Amino acid sequence: MIDTSKSSSYEQQKAEIYIASTVEEWLGCPVERNVKVILSDGVHIEPDLYSEKDRVICEIFAHIGTLKVGQQHKISQDILKMLLLERSKNTTYRKVIVIADDKVEKYLNGKSFIAESIRQFGIEIKRINLSEEMHSMISNAQARQTMINA
Repeated sequence: MIDTSKSSSYEQQKAEIYIASTVEEWLGCPVERNVKVILSDGVHIEPDLYSEKDRVICEIFAHIGTLKVGQQHKISQDILKMLLLERSKNTTYRKVIVIADDKVEKYLNGKSFIAESIRQFGIEIKRINLSEEMHSMISNAQARQTMINA
């Protein structure tokens, strides 16, 4: 059953499925989605896209527009997840943050400590262009969620 309540993230989840398929084609290798990756005894992460064979970890951020503090923290957590994976496995991975909006891209390439972390740790930013319909769907969902979560 699809949750269509005001706080539902169904639209973002639908966009993430589309984005994941697009990224898999772009990477040219198969990836697992939301797989549990064991880091140590009792500790695991669940990246959005992951390939142990090809040493790839991707996090998808299907947000449209200016980021609020909580959304910046989500990106920081995604970066930390990627770096912890590398440290735990003692190997280098191709680390990618996948986005769908020019304002988010500008922020991630800007002058913040998050942007500098992305540069310093060699994390790629890959922007996926969404259809007008999907862009509107996400924007409308975000407006609906703001009303309930404000």
